[in-house]
Amino acid sequence: MQSTRIIAAVANVWRQPNNTSIDTPALANVGLQPWLAQLSDEDTVALERDNRIVTQALFNDVFLVEQFVNGWAYGYVVNQADSRHPQGYPGWVWAAQLSTVPLPVQTGPMITIRRGFTPLLCLDGRTFLNLSLGTELPVISSKDHRYYTVQTPLGTGKIAKRATQFAFRTARLTPGATLVRLGEEFLDLRYLWGGISAYGFDCSGFVYTLHRSLGIRLPRDAQDQIKQGVAVDIANVQLGDLCFFAHNHGNGAVHHVALYAGDGWLLHAPTPGKHVTYLQLASTYLQDELVAVKRNW
Repeated sequence: MQSTRIIAAVANVWRQPNNTSIDTPALANVGLQPWLAQLSDEDTVALERDNRIVTQALFNDVFLVEQFVNGWAYGYVVNQADSRHPQGYPGWVWAAQLSTVPLPVQTGPMITIRRGFTPLLCLDGRTFLNLSLGTELPVISSKDHRYYTVQTPLGTGKIAKRATQFAFRTARLTPGATLVRLGEEFLDLRYLWGGISAYGFDCSGFVYTLHRSLGIRLPRDAQDQIKQGVAVDIANVQLGDLCFFAHNHGNGAVHHVALYAGDGWLLHAPTPGKHVTYLQLASTYLQDELVAVKRNW
């Protein structure tokens, strides 16, 4: 297998290496907004119904390629754990969104983008790409008081230091409360099946990326996320704990995960056609499907 890196700001990872014409704009490297802008709510529902997208990968993520076929690459997103595939989360990526150039081994510090979007700059100040929340890059130098110099698959670049800090004060917040406060930044963002980026999230992608932004690595999907963390009794639930829900009154397969936001409220990415929102647990059928509460912070 060949180790590559994502050079798109956000790359969709597809179930099959062929797409409808409506998906063609998503194959560009500059961002997903042109693609999302043309999708109706009905189109986003069809993404789930047809399972066209399985996940996403962020700029600089490692993608382990098993084969190239007609401009596509089948492989694994290495930093997204999946219990069925030890190599990472499997799927197809448009090959033009990958760099096959080996990068030097980086053993120094890493930075994580903690804003919705932030520009990756060339050394002369021009913008390479706008990077999403959760993107991770190795630091070459931190001497400049405003910018980190970073190593990327597109060459050496710069990231504003403020972009690696939360846009709110965290001094008096627990890590769990920080997860909730960060999640609130995305209220009303439209649900995106397979989404892990600030362009749109699905339920497990939402909690995956929030935790990733705090340096906490979760598996990609809810059915694997439930196996990680410390079990918490519902009577002792705290801000930032994860609430998992299963079909058949909690006896079936896990189908949803939400962030506990306090006073009986959940913060979550609910379903295609909807938006990131709050939900009062006691007022919904989900109360009967609550199967576990887990803490990862």
